[in-house]
Amino acid sequence: MKEIEEYYSQGNLVAALKKAEEVVKQNPSKEAYNLLGKILKELGEDDKAIDAFMKAENYIEVAKIYISKGMYKDALNILSSFNDKESRILRALIYLKLENYEEGKEELVGIDDSSPLFYKIKGIIDYYTGDTYDAIRELSIAITLYPLDAELYYYRALAKMKLGMNAEDDLNTAMNLNPYFAEVYFSKGVLLENAGKFEEAVNYYSKAISLKPEYTEAYMRRAKVYMKLGKEEEAISDIKKINDKK
Repeated sequence: MKEIEEYYSQGNLVAALKKAEEVVKQNPSKEAYNLLGKILKELGEDDKAIDAFMKAENYIEVAKIYISKGMYKDALNILSSFNDKESRILRALIYLKLENYEEGKEELVGIDDSSPLFYKIKGIIDYYTGDTYDAIRELSIAITLYPLDAELYYYRALAKMKLGMNAEDDLNTAMNLNPYFAEVYFSKGVLLENAGKFEEAVNYYSKAISLKPEYTEAYMRRAKVYMKLGKEEEAISDIKKINDKK
């Protein structure tokens, strides 16, 4: 096992995998299967990793893989009989992904945790359930703990916008961290439109559409701004695109 861990820590995953497979054949212990699962997961062999983690009875890692693959119901099923802190946080994340915010909120009641993931989930859920000031506070804590996550700045910006606060810096930071985040460009467009900067708003709505061509709401907002600018042909074109997508 020590030799496998050395290969693993050095990043030599191929050698670690070969050795782990040998060890599992000789001694199929939970510890050996767990290490094999970690190696397979890092190699992107998700299905094989799930099998190894199941044999190791490491259901948390199985759930994490299911979540990463969008298999939320499978993840919920695997975690259903556990009530430890990590399982509850993961269930809250799943409910967030499923837009079941109240159940997600219930999972987090009474949990004392200091991880950025906990504050991120809690902050986003609080935003969606109307606890906007709490959302800003929690997302700010998450940003302090992990300042490289564009989603944290995006959701804090949304919360600020809901309260009429200045959200431009957060949106700009989110863009810098993730230049392919269509929703951030859309929100910047809304901000500019509300400020009467219609030409700039069009540019941001157009960027959002280029990143996410099925973004119906961006077409709708851009069409309205085109009408404000007297560009009826462009507005009609956007409305036609919206109707074509229905």
